[in-house]
Amino acid sequence: MEFDKVLKISRYLDPFQEFSETKRYSEVRQDPLTGHTTRILDFPIREIGRTDVSAVVENSKQFCPFCPEVVERVTPKFHPDLLSKERFSRGDALCVPNAFPYDENGAVCVMSREHYLPLREFTSEILKDALSCCFDYLGDVVVKQPDMVYQSVNWNYMPLAGGSIIHPHLQVTASSSSTNYYSDMLPALEKYQGEHGTDFWTDLCAEEQRLGQRFIDDTGRIAWLVAFAPMGIFDILGIIHQGRTPGDLYGETLDDLVRGVLHVLYYIDSLNLASLNMSLYFYLGESAFTPHVRICPRVSLPPFDTSQINYMKMLHNETLTTMKPEDICNGIKVIWDV
Repeated sequence: MEFDKVLKISRYLDPFQEFSETKRYSEVRQDPLTGHTTRILDFPIREIGRTDVSAVVENSKQFCPFCPEVVERVTPKFHPDLLSKERFSRGDALCVPNAFPYDENGAVCVMSREHYLPLREFTSEILKDALSCCFDYLGDVVVKQPDMVYQSVNWNYMPLAGGSIIHPHLQVTASSSSTNYYSDMLPALEKYQGEHGTDFWTDLCAEEQRLGQRFIDDTGRIAWLVAFAPMGIFDILGIIHQGRTPGDLYGETLDDLVRGVLHVLYYIDSLNLASLNMSLYFYLGESAFTPHVRICPRVSLPPFDTSQINYMKMLHNETLTTMKPEDICNGIKVIWDV
């Protein structure tokens, strides 16, 4: 398995160094499966202060459809032609139809009765109930709609990550149409298996563990890595060894998944970041596709709260980051071992 990267050197005459020559170094890294490229930039990293979100949170309380006093009254119910239940619940988690779905089967899982939770205040109970509720919904979808094979559980936490409602919630999708992520991944997985005669995910876990540069942990049920060519400023990848469908992820595998996600949340919080995107991917009936989760924090760049997404990501589909995956791995291991 190749972890290809190209070192780039930029030279200019620096006005702050009496116009003497200055060099900047960057890397272009290729994802070992898809070839997707990421640029690791040699930019000075400004310290990111903790953002005060109290005003945003307080304003969002004026009307929140997910708060417990109104959620049963203002959220939709699933259609009886499609699902066996009007709503799904586990503990405080409640799964209801998405009133503005991205696909034919879209749901929202309200994670907690609390309107706002800092990343440090998420607990294993909250995540277990929420994920189990999502898995219950996804398992029920395919009973009457067996072609809904592209399934995912997704999280946009806080407005910076695309969350339009502050109240913690997951978005769940079951579709007969693939996203570009699946369309890029599947041919690459089949090509790898055809060329090597082995499974890419198994080889990736083994090679990353051997190298030790981006490997975090492997419980035997889930392996945790920092992606070599991240899809965001950094990209934590959890590869699920045991289980192919959402219904396979209860019990000890769910315990491991929740424990790992909490470690990542706490690490993101330790960097004074408060927003993230997460996707947990399934492709039912496709043996080459191993379920996995990706978690990327979101950040606005000081001093002007500049978006991290510019023309490179938006129009060239090229990820930019100033954080080296190997440094992230060293940092998150401190949290992981606590």
